Amino acid sequence: MAKMINTKFGWTWPNFVKADADCDRYWQAKKAEKRSLIEATKKSPRVVPQGEKKTSEKIYIDF
Repeated sequence: MAKMINTKFGWTWPNFVKADADCDRYWQAKKAEKRSLIEATKKSPRVVPQGEKKTSEKIYIDF
């Protein structure tokens, strides 16, 4: 383990570790918030009404 280092700001090693963990938690929360916002605003897939043909379906006509 690193020895206790005092910096010019007066921080010690545990302060750095705690600040790093807080930063990680903050960005994970931001990422999750953005992901949930994207999921909430996503358009639902279009439902094909009964009788309407999908463009991927082929129509064969016998001659």
